[in-house]
Amino acid sequence: MFPRAVLFDMDGVLVKSEEVWFKVCEAAGVKFRGKALSREEFFPTFGQGTAADIPVFGLECTVAELDAFYVSEFVKHLDAMWVNPEARPLLELLAGQGVKLALVTNTVGPLASEILARAKLSGLFGSLATADRVVHAKPSPELVQLALRELGVAPGEAWMVGDSRFDRSAAQSAGVFFVGLGIDGDRRIERLSELAA
Repeated sequence: MFPRAVLFDMDGVLVKSEEVWFKVCEAAGVKFRGKALSREEFFPTFGQGTAADIPVFGLECTVAELDAFYVSEFVKHLDAMWVNPEARPLLELLAGQGVKLALVTNTVGPLASEILARAKLSGLFGSLATADRVVHAKPSPELVQLALRELGVAPGEAWMVGDSRFDRSAAQSAGVFFVGLGIDGDRRIERLSELAA
């Protein structure tokens, strides 16, 4: 039996764009610190959010400046993004069962909308909880709490599907059952389609 609502992380779950983000952050390093980011710097921090990127990478800019740069740079590389072929069928199945859906992502709204459009997943979510709509992105529970409020469901009535420790921490702090995609949680799955089983 499905819960009343399922909240989805975007990157690593519905799409995969680590390589795209690496190119974007590499360029951000050049622009905002005078030196490209290395893979060793980038990959352990993937998914942490813009506000965390600035001190971790030693960038000299504001969050707003970095978000604007990310949006303009990311759209140049959208063709390199992988879209999970299991995403749309699962989302449509859940919606058909009356389950409310939300996107919970550390990506900012304009870029999340671009990614969803490219992935042909626009219009499937009752809430788009994006990093620019809260004070603190994941691992803070604020994005999860925003999605719950907008869907009108209690924490105990929802599941969150994510693939990172940031997702797991946000869900647990908000009191939401966490389904880990390739990561341990209250339940673990290896493929998105397993959620329907």
